[in-house]
Amino acid sequence: MTGTETEPGGASRYLDTEGLYAALAETLGEPGFWALSPHEPGLGNETLFLVWGDRRFVVRRPPLAGAPADAHDVFREFRLLEALEWTDLPTPHPVLAVEDERVARAPFTVVERLDGKVLRHGEPMAYVEGEHRRRFGEGLVDLLADVHAVDVAETGLADAGTGGDTAASPALDRGLETRIREWRERFGAYREQTDRAVPGAGTVGEWLAANVPDDRGRTLVHGDYTLDNLKFTPETPPELVGVLDWERGGLGDPLADLGRLLAFWFETEAEACGLPWEFAPRFTTREGYHSRSGLVERYEAATGRTFTHDRFYRALAMFEAATVFEGYYLRNLTDASDRAGFGDLETAVPALVERAGRVIDGEEPL
Repeated sequence: MTGTETEPGGASRYLDTEGLYAALAETLGEPGFWALSPHEPGLGNETLFLVWGDRRFVVRRPPLAGAPADAHDVFREFRLLEALEWTDLPTPHPVLAVEDERVARAPFTVVERLDGKVLRHGEPMAYVEGEHRRRFGEGLVDLLADVHAVDVAETGLADAGTGGDTAASPALDRGLETRIREWRERFGAYREQTDRAVPGAGTVGEWLAANVPDDRGRTLVHGDYTLDNLKFTPETPPELVGVLDWERGGLGDPLADLGRLLAFWFETEAEACGLPWEFAPRFTTREGYHSRSGLVERYEAATGRTFTHDRFYRALAMFEAATVFEGYYLRNLTDASDRAGFGDLETAVPALVERAGRVIDGEEPL
């Protein structure tokens, strides 16, 4: 789709392209040529790829319907990206944030598009040989350690961390107790609308609320540090060149980030719980990739932290993901999304909750 076309089913499903063009031209200047196309792999926020002359960008707006704004807060992400500009973290450069939906029929943000590849559907063929799979694991753990080492005082996030917590502008610092309460409430709300039982969900939520670890301090956290939010070079040696999707980032317990990574770093196919590949890549089951315990050892050596309460952090990540996926399933039921994979979550969500229960019971050790 180019120019200001608004063909039904094209980019006009997401934004008014004439309004988008006007806002971009005012910020970036006239492009000579521009093109806009939907990016289907994006799951939470609606995502489009933008070519503006010889530059490339990503346009994001909140989901069309069926998802809470604070779970997919593109402006929270934009604020974080602005704060992280001075760091060495490979984050997209923020370009434009427009909260007034009158401009383009919906609020939106624009960031520069990073080179690299998100490995949602498998590993590049070049990774198969040599030490590349080992280096892949080392790179993503080392980058997570770098995220947790950022001086938050220098970013200004420490001052903004606990203030102004509203639906429109959620605080950048939420404790685990608050986080668990919000996810439990959200899961319950989704289940009322999907009108189905998910066995074990209540038990998992109650266990998490009763077993919150002591405060481990605050660092910068990503909030959703998994393979589908990371960009790597397709050529070897593997290099992590981008950390994307910061809408759940802020200040928090760094071990929650590690738990998120471990929860979806699969060692067997069965651990994927029937989730579609785009939701849960599992090429890490192949020989040469780190075990979960190997990733933990690398993280502990890089940070000096000890990964205690692993059952809590992994089960929390699974429960959070189950909640998000139940929301996606609701969007499928209400025709708010035509993504085929969302329908598969009818069985995958209960399987993921069951897996969280196994982790809690010690049946799936680290």
